[in-house]
Amino acid sequence: MNYSERNKLLDKISVIGLTLIGVELLIYAIDYCYTKRIDVAPNMPIILNILGVIFLAIAIGVLIYSFKKEKHDYIICGIELLVIAFICPFMTYWYYPKAFGLTTNWFHTISHHVLMIVVFVYYIGRAIYVTVKSYKNSNSRRLKKKKV
Repeated sequence: MNYSERNKLLDKISVIGLTLIGVELLIYAIDYCYTKRIDVAPNMPIILNILGVIFLAIAIGVLIYSFKKEKHDYIICGIELLVIAFICPFMTYWYYPKAFGLTTNWFHTISHHVLMIVVFVYYIGRAIYVTVKSYKNSNSRRLKKKKV
């Protein structure tokens, strides 16, 4: 792997890491507003619906751009934004279980922590996949040069 390929790999991994931090901070901010800021909590379903629509619009824009330019890295980012857009409105159910007819109080704690762990594992797995794919591509190019 030469110097430019290594820099491209580090750029991809740093973007994945920053995305991981951003998504985790978003989940934590929503949890903080529901659990610690009681004055904001009644407005949170409206805020989450608006946030979901914003993420949906951004995801559609990213997907349209990626399909027009045929950039496959952006397709994955668009799908991730779609998942976040669809999760945002449903987070209200995690914090008001009795208001929606659910009788379990532990549902919020488990779902919140499971979501944070799933997001963390997904982005770590994605970083590992990008690294392995990059090393395989560099080794295959090196083998092709040796055969010639």
